[in-house]
Amino acid sequence: MARWKYRFGIPLVGAAVALGAASLTPALTNAQTPLLQPMSASQLIAAVIGAAPVQYSGQLQITSNILGSDASLLSSVGQGVALPEGTSQVMVYRGAGADLRLQEINAQSERDLYVNSAGAWSWNSANTSAEHVAFGSSTQQSSSMQQMNPTEMADALVGRLAPTSDVTVGANTYVAGHAAYTLSLAPLQSGSTISSIRVFVDAKNYHVLAVSVNSVYSSSPVLQMGYQSISFSNPSTSNFNFTPPTGATVKTVTTTQLQAMFDPMSTSTKPVTLGTSWQTVDELPATLLGQLSSSIGAKGLTELETPVTLANGETAESIHTALFNLLVLPNNGPILAGAVRGSVLESDAGALGY
Repeated sequence: MARWKYRFGIPLVGAAVALGAASLTPALTNAQTPLLQPMSASQLIAAVIGAAPVQYSGQLQITSNILGSDASLLSSVGQGVALPEGTSQVMVYRGAGADLRLQEINAQSERDLYVNSAGAWSWNSANTSAEHVAFGSSTQQSSSMQQMNPTEMADALVGRLAPTSDVTVGANTYVAGHAAYTLSLAPLQSGSTISSIRVFVDAKNYHVLAVSVNSVYSSSPVLQMGYQSISFSNPSTSNFNFTPPTGATVKTVTTTQLQAMFDPMSTSTKPVTLGTSWQTVDELPATLLGQLSSSIGAKGLTELETPVTLANGETAESIHTALFNLLVLPNNGPILAGAVRGSVLESDAGALGY
């Protein structure tokens, strides 16, 4: 089963991580089209962004085909792919205030994230280890919540991309048994690897139930996140409290370190951002290359790299996927990364003097 991520390591949602309905078939029911109050695209966007918080619990399915054929290539060189790939099932519990729990569904082990007003715990049953962080402020708590909550990430996605998108309202449908609007966003800017994003919005409370991302390089969705089941009722408070079992290894960490557990590609330093909206590119530190190498192995990383000649005549290494592209600049320079075509990264490299 794939490792799961709640914040996309390369900017798709701006701060986060962190989203064709093929893999959502069990949750999307098309036998009957619900009759809903007509809404324009601008009305639906405003409803999503302005939706009041609700309590719920549900089973979330995350399906990624970002690596495409390279996933099997990496497998052939004997590396366990730690990039988001394959399908994962996650239970999500959202209570009042700060209360949030994410639970990976895995027959071999259990990984959990517990968040409440006092702080957050992560738990890994495979090595009986727990990490704990105490929130020092409501601002720190709020920031952590948004970066780890799939629904809030999707809301941020809509708000960030809508102003530079061709936004339309598609056919009504059902997601996990709930009537939903379909909001489609396609880039008006050139250079994006994303051809369109479909957002399925609950018709009653306007919360995002599913998101599907389509790439210019693929005829089927490369990234999907959708609830297979969801109940809009307040989960028991016991879901948000955690006490490490006897004998567990417990470590106190910072908020950044805790987030890095769920997204090994995250950085402690806020990256410099080049471009805006669909053309957003992050300038990441060279040390990220070491993290990538640790995730997929040095040999696997080499298999993904392609040399590119820059405007100044030097050679960079390009890493291409169906959704994200990276450009590793020479002489221990930064890494440029984004959901953009390689030509956009090369242009940005030129602007940096490469």
